[in-house]
Amino acid sequence: MSTDAFHQGELAFRNNFPMSSCEYPAGSSLRAAWMEGWTKARNAAPTGAGQHAGLMRDARIATNLDRHNAPHES
Repeated sequence: MSTDAFHQGELAFRNNFPMSSCEYPAGSSLRAAWMEGWTKARNAAPTGAGQHAGLMRDARIATNLDRHNAPHES
């Protein structure tokens, strides 16, 4: 039986969030369902897709940090 947490896990993978982004408490049934959804989506993805889920998003954020808020030198 699928739960909302399961679907949230699937969506998290599809939107390039890492498994570590799960906010349900460790040991809870909701966390287990979320992890199962994330893993199912990863396993169903084409080869190479999501290989580094979340890392590309994190890299884009890190790359852009200096662009938006960096002080301009005179």
